Amino acid sequence: MHETLAFINASFMCSRIPVPNKGKPMKDFKELLETASDYNEFVGSGSEEDRNALRHFEVLANKALPDDVISKLSQLPGSYSILVAAEMWCPDCHKNLPVIHAVAASAPAIRLGIVTRNKAEAVFKAHFGVEKVKIPFAVILDENATPLGQFIERPENATGKNGEVIESYKNGELLAETAREVTSIFPGK
Repeated sequence: MHETLAFINASFMCSRIPVPNKGKPMKDFKELLETASDYNEFVGSGSEEDRNALRHFEVLANKALPDDVISKLSQLPGSYSILVAAEMWCPDCHKNLPVIHAVAASAPAIRLGIVTRNKAEAVFKAHFGVEKVKIPFAVILDENATPLGQFIERPENATGKNGEVIESYKNGELLAETAREVTSIFPGK
């Protein structure tokens, strides 16, 4: 039973799960992008305590982009957006949002937009068939706002055999894995 739940949980977090309606431009995603905050705006909306928690991982995130990620991002064809549902109070957002920002900032072809979970909930639930929008929930969109894939909550290897969050993730030691999972969604090698 626990193995089944762990598998299901890992499947929802995986950035390469099939995207329903893939290939169809998504007006709802375009509308969310138009109202999205940029990274600094979003971070500025949080409490001082939450900003400090996130800033701790920002320092680590800027060093976490592996060479293979940087190489792939430098060769991206076309333009893309990363639309993230996030909240400043969320510990997983504190860890992963700075990495997602670093990925976007390292490639001029990528725009980052952040919305609250409440704002994204109806669209994300309808499009991805999830009961709950776990955060951060990052959707990689092509230039037509068509979803290519998603990164949900934390990297796959952040969860132990019994579904527990492992200590190395809590300490910010898996930020490179977040970068790799997000980057794996973009086309190219």
